Amino acid sequence: MQNRKKLQPGLKLALGFMLLIAIGTLLLYLPVSHQEGVDVSLIDALFVSTSAICVTGLTPVDISKTLSLFGSTVLMLLIQFGGLGYAVIAVIIIRLVSGKIDASSGNLLRDSLGADHRIATKKLLFTALAVTGIIELLGSILLFIVFSQNFPLGRAIYLSVFHSVSAFNNAGFDLFSDSMMKWNDNPLVLITIASLIALGGLGFILYNDLIEHVRHRKKITMHTKIVLSTTLVLIVAGTILFRITLPGVDWKNAFFQSVTTRTAGYFSYDQSILPPAGVVLTVVLMFIGASPGSTGGGVKTTSFFTAVKASFSLLLGRNPTAFKREISSESVMKAFFVIIISVLLVATAVFLLTITDPEFTSDKIIYEVVSAYATVGLTMGITPYISTPGKIILIIMMFLGRVGFMTIITAFARRRLAGARYLEEKVIIG
Repeated sequence: MQNRKKLQPGLKLALGFMLLIAIGTLLLYLPVSHQEGVDVSLIDALFVSTSAICVTGLTPVDISKTLSLFGSTVLMLLIQFGGLGYAVIAVIIIRLVSGKIDASSGNLLRDSLGADHRIATKKLLFTALAVTGIIELLGSILLFIVFSQNFPLGRAIYLSVFHSVSAFNNAGFDLFSDSMMKWNDNPLVLITIASLIALGGLGFILYNDLIEHVRHRKKITMHTKIVLSTTLVLIVAGTILFRITLPGVDWKNAFFQSVTTRTAGYFSYDQSILPPAGVVLTVVLMFIGASPGSTGGGVKTTSFFTAVKASFSLLLGRNPTAFKREISSESVMKAFFVIIISVLLVATAVFLLTITDPEFTSDKIIYEVVSAYATVGLTMGITPYISTPGKIILIIMMFLGRVGFMTIITAFARRRLAGARYLEEKVIIG
């Protein structure tokens, strides 16, 4: 019992996600999850389960032609559990069983969402569930307006709910075989999916902050201001640059590409024909990703903002500031830590994939690895053809991108220097 109590929240989260992935793998491997005459290998079931729990969207099989109604429903539930996070699900179960939430469970929930420990657990849990339920319901209604004109009533309802859940949780799984390409001329579908993606990528911390601002007139935190401003700048800049670099793309599809690269995985433009400039831009936006405590991945908007601010401040010889507040040195250190480790992990995975799958060009491998690590789900069409060792590498990257960093950052933030202290000496840089 003592060893269990000593487990850090990040490690508990990682183990919880592993358990969910294992359960999902077994369910997706069952024949009842497959369409008649279709078999799915264990490695592919593991890949899809990991992709769903890590809300990535990469898949080695065509979901629409492989999974049965039962299988796609299992997939949708895995996406929902993965997006909300293991901790949210665990705390709900604990609350239902015991009637209360203990301190350990509360800490687990706050750590999973990256929230300040001063935020009440019940309030944070309510915010996560309420925001998710309301936004997914509205998304389902808007998508139903279109789908009801193209599918039977029952199918239209199911497709609306599935894609609303998948989009809000930034998963990117679809039941159309070609993502949103058949809807690339339908503004309502594109704007609804893009809005769900963007709203899911803002993070529950931000929603809790906005609710507190409206209800109790509390000041909006610097975190919320950074998330909103950075997200807006990245979406606008991405839209303009994709409009310029992608041949034949209009403004609404350039906007959709800009939003979906922020860890969603849906596409309305064929990713296999992206020009070099489009590939580079997509990789950069995927790497940055969504915001802390959200359903998305990447190094996060706050890390990107903090690193850029700190870099310019260093050049000007000033302390980094934002919105009339000084950014702490601990935040700066964490931001650079996240980015540097992420670059090293991506570089390592790319190198290994060039060995396991040498038939693919470097740009496609880099695109695939960044997509997996940032839990985006976009692909240039090589996922189904990657070797088993290559799939294992991508599975590990998806897991690290969604879960592993929680463990790393928790350990990094809570570790205290112990033992002997040494004299400080400067290192020559540059």
